[in-house]
Amino acid sequence: MDGSANPAGTGSIGPNGSRTATDPADEIARLSAENARLRGQLGPAAEHRAATRWRAFFAALLIAIGVLLAPVSVVAYWTKGYINDTDRFVASLAPLAKDPAVQAYLVDEIVTVVNDNVDIDGITKNLFDGLANLDLPPAAKDALSLLEQPAAQGVQSLIRSAATNIVSSDAFAQLWEQALRTSQTQIIAALEGDTSSALVISDTGEIGIQLGPIIEEVKKELVNRGFSLAQNIPEVNRTIVVAQSDSLVQARTGYQLLNVLGFVLPLVSLGLIVLGVLVARRRARTMIWAGLTLALAMALLSAGIAVGRILFVSALSPTYLPNNVAQALNDAVVPFINTTALSVGLVGFTVAVVAYLAGPFRGSAIVRQATIRTSARLRVAAENGGVTTGAFGDFVFHYRRLAHVLIGLGAAAVAIFWRPLTPAVIIWTAVLALLAVLLVELLQRPPVEPVAGPPGSQRAGPAPEDRSGPGPGASSGGAAADAEPLNPTLPLPPGDPDDLRGQTGPTEPLEPLHAPSRPD
Repeated sequence: MDGSANPAGTGSIGPNGSRTATDPADEIARLSAENARLRGQLGPAAEHRAATRWRAFFAALLIAIGVLLAPVSVVAYWTKGYINDTDRFVASLAPLAKDPAVQAYLVDEIVTVVNDNVDIDGITKNLFDGLANLDLPPAAKDALSLLEQPAAQGVQSLIRSAATNIVSSDAFAQLWEQALRTSQTQIIAALEGDTSSALVISDTGEIGIQLGPIIEEVKKELVNRGFSLAQNIPEVNRTIVVAQSDSLVQARTGYQLLNVLGFVLPLVSLGLIVLGVLVARRRARTMIWAGLTLALAMALLSAGIAVGRILFVSALSPTYLPNNVAQALNDAVVPFINTTALSVGLVGFTVAVVAYLAGPFRGSAIVRQATIRTSARLRVAAENGGVTTGAFGDFVFHYRRLAHVLIGLGAAAVAIFWRPLTPAVIIWTAVLALLAVLLVELLQRPPVEPVAGPPGSQRAGPAPEDRSGPGPGASSGGAAADAEPLNPTLPLPPGDPDDLRGQTGPTEPLEPLHAPSRPD
């Protein structure tokens, strides 16, 4: 009454404007109860947001680990599948026998081995010295001294010519292929530490190839050409050191480990990615990111392989192999692992595209609606022409989701089990899977529901959308028409709408129910 402000909690304004006294304890209790009520409402939402964040974190963690393991899995798979597969190993290295750089290198090595084991100059000198000791005219002795050096060079030329003919012949290509098949087990033995094989990795990291079989063939060729001195070439067990690196010793240990993990790691990587997608709340978006990151990882692996080619050639050339020979050796081995990386990257990109088209996105929804409408028009046109899938179409419609799952599993089986998995196989698999999905869409036969309209008219459409409210030009009978299917006293048989004439409801004939006709 004195105009001072009313302290909070000491009174309130009544309905007639008068102030009523309020107990501060009651006000505090009321506010506490209100606060508790609000906290109760916010509690589940906050817990839901926290759970969503944890799910997103674990999904991202699982996918990240799976994607990081993918390049290692490809390398492990290559180590296990390439080296242990004899046919694949031979098919990649056999063409080296026709490579000019490799042939020239082998000819030089063969000539060097023959010269190291046969003293051509000494034998030639002894031959001419023996002729000079004969009772020959002085002119003949002078001629022999002039022919000694050309004779030695002629023998060298004969050896090189024989080696060239051997290396460039089809017989050598077959011998090379057979040697590769034999050496395949020796390579594995070398990586496993067996020093008795033809291909050896020493404790100091030197890797070498035995030349014994090739030298034996050259020896036979020289003898067949009449160069009987070639019989003096002993059995050679020489090893050409083609590389030396301390990492080769570690590679032997790494091979043993990767050979075990070559089958396990791809499954672990794929399992982590799939588990991450299942854990995620927004699975379509997660599948897109998982596919794209997998494709990016494979692109980085391909880039690393290109850089590795440069390092490989520089490590071998010119110390152990000529530059062009080192390049040919690298190019013979690398394509398989490069193709595998490209194929896995295409799988990841395809998964991302499929996840986008099947996801709740505006662009994908437009594509799906256009596909569904186009398929519906084609089905209607076919039915108007007397072509229908009948009961089979009803079956396909009922199990369409199962059909989509089977198509996806079939495409995944191709990516997992098809070998060799080339980019062409991946692209054709994606195209055929897409065509199979479209074929399912065309073959299915969705049910047709009658909708209120003029007598004799019928169109397909989901009932809730067609009965959501009165259409244009609807009269007061429109509400009755909407409720008509629910009236137990007025059944609507699914036969010809013309058969409905003459039926009546409880209070009025049925004919006015067709008033809200569909505009043309």
